[in-house]
Amino acid sequence: MRIGEVSKILGINTSAIRFYERNGLVNSGGVSRADNGYRIYSSRDLEEIRLIIKFKEFGLELKEIKHLLSEESKTCGDLVSSLDEQLEKCRQMERLIKDRISSLMAARDSCESVCKPDGEARKCCASLT
Repeated sequence: MRIGEVSKILGINTSAIRFYERNGLVNSGGVSRADNGYRIYSSRDLEEIRLIIKFKEFGLELKEIKHLLSEESKTCGDLVSSLDEQLEKCRQMERLIKDRISSLMAARDSCESVCKPDGEARKCCASLT
């Protein structure tokens, strides 16, 4: 398969595939070339790119993905560890978002109780400090 076909099948840009190759996520040495120089991808290459896409959807960083796809890391334990780390990052973001929502709601309630809808914003802001 040529890069355009892989792109259509996976629903990603050809530039993303080339980016993955340049960054060592797809074994560019393993991708064969036609006589005209076009890359030819195997079904194994397709599955590897599909995995990269899935790992990116999980929020894993490129270096983690590269490690998970490397020869020295092929265990489910490595994947579970990476997913646990990502879960913790998401939980931290969730706590930050909840705190932000609480602060915004408190500020809004304070403004609404102190200021008239057509009042000056500066006076409303004074009630927030």
